[in-house]
Amino acid sequence: MSLTVHSLELTPAQARAARRINAALALAPRLKTDGWQLAVGQRLNGVLSRAAGTVTEAALKRRGVTVSNTSITGPDGPLPLRILQPSGPSRALIVDLHGGGWVVGSAALNDRLTGHLAEAGLAVASVDYRLLDETRGVLMPDAVADCETALRWALGAGSQSFGTDRVFVVGESAGAHLAALAALTLRDHAPATGLSGCIFVQGVFDLSATPSVRAADSETLLFDGPNLARDLGRLTPGRDETARQHADVSPLYADLSGMPPALFIMGEADPFRDDSRLMAEAWACHAPATLLSVPDAPHGFQHFGAPTAALAQAFVRRWIAEISA
Repeated sequence: MSLTVHSLELTPAQARAARRINAALALAPRLKTDGWQLAVGQRLNGVLSRAAGTVTEAALKRRGVTVSNTSITGPDGPLPLRILQPSGPSRALIVDLHGGGWVVGSAALNDRLTGHLAEAGLAVASVDYRLLDETRGVLMPDAVADCETALRWALGAGSQSFGTDRVFVVGESAGAHLAALAALTLRDHAPATGLSGCIFVQGVFDLSATPSVRAADSETLLFDGPNLARDLGRLTPGRDETARQHADVSPLYADLSGMPPALFIMGEADPFRDDSRLMAEAWACHAPATLLSVPDAPHGFQHFGAPTAALAQAFVRRWIAEISA
């Protein structure tokens, strides 16, 4: 197998626009993990999810995309799914796993990111997996179980419902981490997963912290750089650095044999860039892997209106089309 590396080419105007957004982000407060912020963030998350769902649903309808909410039987009760369906036949079914640091985020908040897939003739099922909370205090196996359940549904009843045998999983940040763990769990339970491909957008694959995470400083965008490795470790209380490198929480150290083709999207200004690079290299030892490097892209760049977002999304659509051909 081999690794194919691409770098987005920006025009001077696009590069300037991306850097202006980064300059604004540099003035914003950094994300930190403490109990008060977690509690406030999760309450705000619910309000924003409801508001975003109402706004984007109307906007997507004008673009020919039907939005609906349903649920499937999950490991511990109903598992909510948000369905974005194109106006015509579905060329593939995309299982979408949102980001949010395992503690916030929702399917509805991802409508802006998944809408471009539905407009391109792809059905999307965004998963409202269970989030980490302080009462559990550990990186939730609940979320992995929810995501695996959604993949099993997509490979069975879901794909039949949408009339396609092509199923992809796409995850961003924490969602990419969960996508990898869920796909690996599925592979271990069923030798032929049936997944057509995996798309990992700025994923976190090593909870013991890759070199770029350890090197994050006060100039790091979005995150509290000097404490990022420590904050990452707080996801797995009771585990030392060696234990955080176990495959059950850090898919970088997993046996990746038997996995489908994968696309990794790496932001060059993202402290988790080594997670994408190292995981792509490891994946390529077992299955075709593509690494897309995005200049001037901090973590979560798709959410900030930079021109790099549309360019990366176009690359994702082309990659899906090539794998599906």
